[in-house]
This record gives sequence, C-alpha cells and structure tokens, in this order.
Amino acid sequence: MSEDGFRLPETRVLFSTVERRRRRARAVVRGALAVAVVGAALFPRSGFPLFANLTVAGIAAIVAGDPATRRDPLSPGSISIDARRVVVRAEPSDERSFPLDDVAEGWLEAPGRATLRLRDGTDIVVAVPDDEIGHRLLVAAGVEARARAVRVALASAAQRIPCGEIAGVVGLLCITPIAVVLASSVLITSTKNPRAWQEAPLFEFGMLCASIVFFAVAAALFRFMRGRQVVVGTDGIVFHGFFGRKLVPSTEIESVQRHAFGVLLGLRRGKTLLLPVRARVRGPLPLTPPPAVAYDSNVLELDENIIRREILFRRLEEASLARGQSNAVRLDLEKLDQRDKPFSVWLDEVRRLLAERGGYRESRIVPEDLAVVVEDPAASPERRIGAAIALSQSNDEGTKRRIRIAVKACADLELRAALEEAAHGEIIQARVEKLRQRFRD
Repeated sequence: MSEDGFRLPETRVLFSTVERRRRRARAVVRGALAVAVVGAALFPRSGFPLFANLTVAGIAAIVAGDPATRRDPLSPGSISIDARRVVVRAEPSDERSFPLDDVAEGWLEAPGRATLRLRDGTDIVVAVPDDEIGHRLLVAAGVEARARAVRVALASAAQRIPCGEIAGVVGLLCITPIAVVLASSVLITSTKNPRAWQEAPLFEFGMLCASIVFFAVAAALFRFMRGRQVVVGTDGIVFHGFFGRKLVPSTEIESVQRHAFGVLLGLRRGKTLLLPVRARVRGPLPLTPPPAVAYDSNVLELDENIIRREILFRRLEEASLARGQSNAVRLDLEKLDQRDKPFSVWLDEVRRLLAERGGYRESRIVPEDLAVVVEDPAASPERRIGAAIALSQSNDEGTKRRIRIAVKACADLELRAALEEAAHGEIIQARVEKLRQRFRD
C-alpha cells in the first residue's frame, strides 16, 4: 500500500450485501441437506422433515447461484485509506470504518467504478473520476493485480442449460430421499437382524449399492447446481469447474477477449477456454465494453453479468500487464535450481545465498534480487521457492512484506502454500517435486 494513503472527499458510494447473502444461502444449502439426511436416518417413517429440508436446500441453492441483476443507487459520500484503516461515509449518516486487513479483494468493475470486497462479503462500490484514480484506490488498499488474486463468480452448469436449475432442484427432491431411505433400510435391518447379511446377502448388498449410486447422483446434481468461480492471479488462473479445479498457467494464456457469454481465453497450441458468466438461455451479452458511468450519477445501470465479465476481463488484462512489467534481475539464477542435488543440500545452499561474498567478476546476491524473483510470475516455481527460502534468513520487514504480497497474488493454491512455507525457511519436498514436474509439463 502507498505510504501516502488515499482520499476521495467527494464521491458516491454503496454498501452492497449481495455477496454476503449468497454466502449465507450456500450455508443454508449445506445445513438443510445435513439436517435432511440425519433426520431421515433417525426418523425414516416421517417423510415431511426430509422433503421440507430438501425444498429449503433447493431454494437456497437457486438464491446462491443466481445473483441480483441490478445494484442499488449510490449515495453521496467519501472514502479514505491510510496505513491501517478504511473509512467510508455515505449520506445521510452512514459512516463505517474497517481495518485494512479486512479488505479481501478489489477490482475496477466498469469505467468509473471501483469495488472493495471485505472478508464478510460486503462490497464497497465507489465512483471514481477515471481508471487511474480507481487504480490508486486499489493500490492504497493493497488489492491491485500485483498484490492480490481475485475471485470472480461464474455461471453454474445448471444455469447454462434450459430449465437446468429447476431440473436440479426436482432431481435433488426425488433422488436424495430415495438414497437416504435405502441407506436407512440397510442400517436398520442390520441393526435389528445381525444375520440379515447371511440370510439374504445379495438383497442387502444390492440395497447398499443402490443407495451409494443414488447418493452419487445426488452429489453430482449438487455440483451441477453449485456456483463456480475463477481465481485470477499473476501466475495464471484457477478455474473451478464441474469436475474440479483446473490450473491455467500465465505462460499458457496468449490472448483475452470479451465473449457474448463471458471471457474467452486464447491458449497456446490454438486452444481456447471460455469462462462463462452468463447462462446461455438468457441470451448473449453485447460484445462492446460498457459505457463509462458518469462520476456524478447515482445509479449503476449495468447488468450484473456485464459487471462480472468486465471485472474478469479487466483483471486478466491487469495481471498480464503485471507479468509483462516484471523487473526480474539477470543474476545467476542457476544458484536457485536444485538440479541433481539432494533436497537437503539444495536447502542448505539457498539458505546461505545471502551470506555469500561475490568473487572476482561475480556480483553478490542481495535481498532485492531475490525479492524480485519471488514476485516474478514468469520465474519457475522452483526458483521462486528457493528465493523465498533464502529470504527467510533476512530480518528486513520490507522484504518480508513483499513476499507476503507475492503470496497473495498467486492463484495456484499449491504454489501459494509452498511460498508461505518457504518464507518461514521450511518446505515440504513432495510439494516442490510436484510443482517442478507440473512446470516441466
């Protein structure tokens, strides 16, 4: 964050709780499903609690996966950020103060609009005169592309097909009770008659297999309805799809462009990847960028899907620029490579890097050199980890802060965990080997 902080004494602001409501709805889904399963197991003859809880879970799933299409009006106010706090005032009498550490994410969501998201899901939408001032706001909050990865909600699989959400809810209401009843029957029969498996093993085994199949189908339907997201960092993106997480390194991304249903990535070897933000059944979005919102306007007349596409498109471009502006030094980076050395030997060598004295015609490695390597998303994970381990021997607070920022800018959870461990001077060998292998592939 800039030491000078940031202040916008006259602007328009909005406290939005849409994301917080979505999080609560997702918690209701999990709670209702758990209560439904437990209740059906304890009271198998009473079907009402099961169907009631499943209905609640289905409705909550739709709420969680279907964001509002419009934002409320913005109110006149102000925002200021210093080294520790964010203070936001909205007329007539709503003033809120947050610790700077409570700011989890931030982005430019449209021309003339910047947003800070708090850890509890509250969004602070701020009108800014231009993108340059909006970027200064993000820098002051420590959430610009170089400092923090950002998460953007995507359309669920159910939203992308006609009547998908309705089919998912109906499927859960029909299949989950059957799975629970079958499992409960096997459990009750086994409890009351321990010889049931000996007297009718095929029947009991068939009931058990059937319950497992129905539970698997119910789990697939839940994933089908579950909202997805993409995490954008300087090292690439992590796409949470139906079949799990997919990492796309920054070195694989060659182009970014707006698409009628989201953002289209052009990858190496002619491949493409669509990050969908809008359901196809709701029609395409305009391909042109949204118009600038007047600084003194009190209404944001943009569709939520356009906002999410613009957030994603802009952040991908910013991350690309951050990678392109790397100031990685041309030092002897081979000293950070493990090559064929035993793992323990490599650790000892990188820990001693800062203590080495440069010989004749050989420049000495300083903490600034290593900090640049840790921050450089184009460097191999092995070298970034080695640099972080070397810097763990430094007591400079500024250097430690740069490492923390570089960690937060990682989209890859495996690399993030490795850098965090390395910053404390320790690292798991299996994690380094996994990252090295993936980087080579």
